[in-house]
Amino acid sequence: MFGQVMEGTQFYGLFGMILSLYRQNKFPGIGTMFRYTLRDESNHIEVFRNLLMDLVDENPDIWTEDFREDLRSTMAEGIRLEKEFIRDCLPVAGLGLNSGDFETYIDYIADRRLTSCGLAPLNPATTNPFPWLAEMMDIKKETNFFEGRVTEYQKASALSNVDDDEL
Repeated sequence: MFGQVMEGTQFYGLFGMILSLYRQNKFPGIGTMFRYTLRDESNHIEVFRNLLMDLVDENPDIWTEDFREDLRSTMAEGIRLEKEFIRDCLPVAGLGLNSGDFETYIDYIADRRLTSCGLAPLNPATTNPFPWLAEMMDIKKETNFFEGRVTEYQKASALSNVDDDEL
């Protein structure tokens, strides 16, 4: 469950903020990097989910109501901490970002993680306030980040001369 909380929920608050800026053509390089990172995170989330489900399949006697509630409370604590982080990052609304929407998004993502693990959601009526974010995070690119072609380099002759004292 720790993987579902950390990589499957908490990372998504920060990723969502960066990708929101990327969507506005701000930070294109870091936005692209985050999209590739999400591909890895999606794999990690699935591995953690599969580990938990295999553990339960092999040891059905552990899948008690107390154990399920313990897992849900782990997620609830992770959500609480992530919402504090979101409020710290976005103390005021700006650039189309506000903490309320991101907190709702975290509730939505957390419930998706819980239900994928066979657990009851914490906020079942929550909907995704960022449908565009689901599309951005669902990276289907086949190009490896390190194999992609960079086309935005300037030629050395186009760069202005800068004196070391100006740095």
